[in-house]
Amino acid sequence: MVRRVVAGSLNFRFLVVAAGVALMGIGSGAVHQMPVDVFPDFAPPQVEIQTESLGLPTGDVESLVTVPLEQALNGIEGLDTLRSTSVPQLSDIKLIFKQGTDLLVARQRVQERLQQ
Repeated sequence: MVRRVVAGSLNFRFLVVAAGVALMGIGSGAVHQMPVDVFPDFAPPQVEIQTESLGLPTGDVESLVTVPLEQALNGIEGLDTLRSTSVPQLSDIKLIFKQGTDLLVARQRVQERLQQ
C-alpha cells in the first residue's frame, strides 16, 4: 500500500508539488488574517474606581463614599464580583465582570451608573 502511494506521488510529482504550494499559500493567507495578541486575556474584565476624599478618616470614607458608590454600582449587567477597600482619604472599588464581557461596554455601564 505504501508502495502505491510512493509510486503515485512520483508519477504525479508536479501535482503533488502544486498541491503543496497551494496549501502553503492558503496557510499563509490564514496566518495574515488571524488576530494576534502578545498576551491573551485570561483574566476577566475589571474596572477599578478610586476616589480621593482628602482629610476624611477611614470610617467616614466608608460611610460617605464607598457605600453609596457600591449601592449605585450593584446590579450592573454582567457584574460578577464587587470588591471595595476604604483607607484614610481613599476609596477603592473593583468591579469584576463575567468572562466574555466587553471591557469598553463594562466601562460605559459603570460610567452611566456613576452619572445617575
